Amino acid sequence: MTTAKPLIAVALGLIGILAMGGCATLSKDECLMSDWYELGVQDGSAGHSPERLAEHRQACAEYRIRPDRQAYRAGWEEGIRAYCTPQRGFSEGRNGAGYAGVCPPPLERDFLRQYQIGRELHQQELRIQELERERERRKEEHRKKDHRKDGDRKQEDQPRSDDRGKPHQDSRRSEPPPTLPASRPASPNPPDPPAQPAVQGSQRRGKAPEEMQEAEEPHSRSRRQFTPDPTE
Repeated sequence: MTTAKPLIAVALGLIGILAMGGCATLSKDECLMSDWYELGVQDGSAGHSPERLAEHRQACAEYRIRPDRQAYRAGWEEGIRAYCTPQRGFSEGRNGAGYAGVCPPPLERDFLRQYQIGRELHQQELRIQELERERERRKEEHRKKDHRKDGDRKQEDQPRSDDRGKPHQDSRRSEPPPTLPASRPASPNPPDPPAQPAVQGSQRRGKAPEEMQEAEEPHSRSRRQFTPDPTE
């Protein structure tokens, strides 16, 4: 497991070098004014392999300029010793940089140990950032969902435009309207009131039947007294 990790780092570094191979490393002025020893120091301090000189030779060949191989190699060896330190290994791994396997064996072991520590921290930071982005994405989804629910709730509470002006009816407690008695058809000529019985004179004058009887008794007796006998 420990051996596989450095191999992965070396592969990543080689991919980076190949990706840069398509670009010219030096311009015409740099080829004309270049200090090949100093250029070797810069490339070694940046962790480039000594084969980078071939890229410089290709870039300067267009201008018929040949690099100084010995000066470049001497400068590169000085620069690579400054690169292959434990501190630089940790820094390179922490920044997620690749490693091209350029350190000499006496320096590579300590360099790679710190490089792996820094790279693991870098991977953990990437995972934390990914979790943070995922949490923010879910929070945004919940916020949008709650916003849609609030909008639907407000829309349900607001009466529809065609129901405005109508009395509110509760659909859950609808009751039938009260039944009214059937109305009789109106008669064209209302019936006459019932006839009152004829009232006698005494009743018209306000006398009661008993008073009338008492008033008639003396007259009937007097008529019987003075009635002549038909036999006489």
